[in-house]
Amino acid sequence: MLFGYIPERAATDDLLRRTRDGSGGVVEFTGEMGSGKSALLDDAAEKAADMRVLRAEGCRSEARYPYALLGLLLNPLAGQVSELPDEQGSQLHRVLWGGERDTVDRLRVCHAVLALLGAAARERPLVCLVDDLHWADRESVEVLSFVARRAGTQPIAWFTSERESLFANSGHTSTAGTRMPLRGLDECEATRMLKTRVPDLVPSVRQRVVAEARGIPAALCDISHALTPTQRAGSINPFTLYDGTPSSPTSAHAEFHERFGGLPESTVLLALTVAACDSDDLSPVRAATYDLGCRDEDLDHAERSGLLEVGASTVRFAHPLWRLVMYCNATAVQRQAVHTALSESDTPHAARIWHAAAASYENDAVAAGLAEAALHTPHEKAYAAYDRAAAHATERGRRARYYMAAADSAVEAGLFDEAARLADAAAAVDLPAQRLRVAKVRAAVDGERGTAAEGPNPRIVTLLDEPLRLREAEDHVTHCRDSGAGRRLPYALLALGIALLGEDEYARAREVFREGLELCEETGRPNCAVLLKSHLAWCAACEGDEALSSVLAQECRAHVERHHGPAVAPGVVLWAHARADMGRARYRGALGQLTALWGSEGVPRSAGVAADLVESAVRSARSGLAERPFKWLTELNSGQSAQMVAFSSYDGLVARCQALLSEGEEARRWYEEAAMIFEKHGHRVEWARCELLYGEWLRRSRRRREARKHLHAAEAVFTECGAQGWLWRVRSELAVCAGKRGGRPSRSGLTEQEANVVRLAAHGRTNPQIAEELFLSPRTVANHLYRAFPKLGVTSRDQLGALRPDEACY
Repeated sequence: MLFGYIPERAATDDLLRRTRDGSGGVVEFTGEMGSGKSALLDDAAEKAADMRVLRAEGCRSEARYPYALLGLLLNPLAGQVSELPDEQGSQLHRVLWGGERDTVDRLRVCHAVLALLGAAARERPLVCLVDDLHWADRESVEVLSFVARRAGTQPIAWFTSERESLFANSGHTSTAGTRMPLRGLDECEATRMLKTRVPDLVPSVRQRVVAEARGIPAALCDISHALTPTQRAGSINPFTLYDGTPSSPTSAHAEFHERFGGLPESTVLLALTVAACDSDDLSPVRAATYDLGCRDEDLDHAERSGLLEVGASTVRFAHPLWRLVMYCNATAVQRQAVHTALSESDTPHAARIWHAAAASYENDAVAAGLAEAALHTPHEKAYAAYDRAAAHATERGRRARYYMAAADSAVEAGLFDEAARLADAAAAVDLPAQRLRVAKVRAAVDGERGTAAEGPNPRIVTLLDEPLRLREAEDHVTHCRDSGAGRRLPYALLALGIALLGEDEYARAREVFREGLELCEETGRPNCAVLLKSHLAWCAACEGDEALSSVLAQECRAHVERHHGPAVAPGVVLWAHARADMGRARYRGALGQLTALWGSEGVPRSAGVAADLVESAVRSARSGLAERPFKWLTELNSGQSAQMVAFSSYDGLVARCQALLSEGEEARRWYEEAAMIFEKHGHRVEWARCELLYGEWLRRSRRRREARKHLHAAEAVFTECGAQGWLWRVRSELAVCAGKRGGRPSRSGLTEQEANVVRLAAHGRTNPQIAEELFLSPRTVANHLYRAFPKLGVTSRDQLGALRPDEACY
């Protein structure tokens, strides 16, 4: 996948389009090493799949052989050389394959190549890709310049890549050509590339790599891959990016050694000092290198060789990869000398401490200095400082304390994998005083990863159903914003969103979840994101947006399957699907979702799920499946102790479930008691759901006037709260209540029950679903439709949707 380079890719598309239309041209990509030239040629080759593609690349070791590159490019056309006129074919054969190059007429060779390519292009448009032209032999460059200049008259597209414009240097610049100097990727595109190519980089390290690479794609990849897993996870020296990086070959090693391998030792030490110092400031480099025996002549030498770029008060490497190669290829003794010199130079205190750490191994004074520096830095940098302090500490207790401080900072920074590693390191020291802190960090890590503890915890189960106090949740979000605890903020927003759901404020909850999702994407928090996304899916289901809920649910499941994310998220998604099904009276579908959720491992059971499971089981005429969740719910409610904080509507849930499982006047009493409990505690949506169920029960008891009163009350609350997911069911029930009494036929001749069946069938419901909703058998539903079709003048249920309500009178 190619990132950025929009103008260059547009030029490629334009030239290929013109070539398909019968005229060609030239596009030259020029830029420094690793700037993406070869990738743009690959892009052109991929887009030219319907054309004939010839490709060759210059080779430094073959630059002294005349016509070497030309032979590679034209080799696929060797069989067509014999079709050229005798003189042209003979000239070309001697140059490319006969070895007689000294006596040939170069102009005739140019015309012969032009004729050969023209003949090939008449069969099919031709695309010629020449990579690394700066390493090609001079003779090939001159011939290709001659031929490319005339590309506009034939369907031949030329794409070349080079460090400098050799076509211009050869004196054969084509006026039809397009020269495109590559400026590298901007910060946004570079970040997007790293997120895709090196996904394990934490945001802070990614920002460092982007700044270091200066937009050069090869540097972005090579620098990232040179870092150790611990460094990629965030534990980096803030003043020397490559401190601790092992020597590893990159795409730049060979060229670096060829260009700079002969530099004097003093010049190498000066350049290594620049590599070890993150700042572009020349002053600390001069101070440190003077003690190493380097002089101004070494700085001049490094600048003239093309290794460094020197300003009035600044210095940096001419190419970002030179810094990587310079630091990684230095010996341990050289690096130690440079860091020691920097630690004794006139630099900020924190920088001196880190350079002292890079120059030494076990050293308690350095460890104490790093720990002190950590106190005054953000958590992301503090964790790295404590981690490095632990590596320098000689005493076991102090080492364990540093590891735990590093783990705590890593948790605060949201670096949970690193927090787990550091907690394990602290546990390995096995000090009793640290065990509680280790357990606390591991609990935080398990919370982020979604790993559930074995065995149900009644206290946790209870708290799952207790709406957080809205004010406390809002205060926590405000604290996270004001204190700069940005890594905690997504979880604070998750808690606030759940609290808002508990207060039936769906619109506000949705916005809070979305803000949390944006933060997770910016800061690289995939597990927290999937938790937010699953609750957003639940919120969408309650709001009646099944399409959005389904998309979010699919994304959650895909993440958990690929990355073993939080086990709770799929459970919330199942519940969201069940809520959507219940709102549309698809009780059997809801029953399947809730049964799967009830039996899934790693997902704690909750009272809300239990109550929904009872309702779906009863409405699906499978009351036996309601027994276990109802028993669990009643035991949970009656078994609460003073140490447990009760969900204030547990009694209401139990009463509502009892009503569903009862008949006659007993059911009525339970419905009224449940409604009273929900109204007392201000749970509006749960109260409206109770009114809906009570209205359905009254309608089926042929008490339509009373049913309409409760159904209209439920409709008003659902509308006010934005709980659109329940409105379809309420309004369907009201439509049934509006039917005529006594089963008398309507204007279309339909009886009341026939009209109800037709109405549901017109909305796409199947016979079993209609039977489930109207408490009929599927056979009775089929009989009603059989009698209704002739009255309506239709022959199939597909035609029902085209009828107006007044035509069907439902």
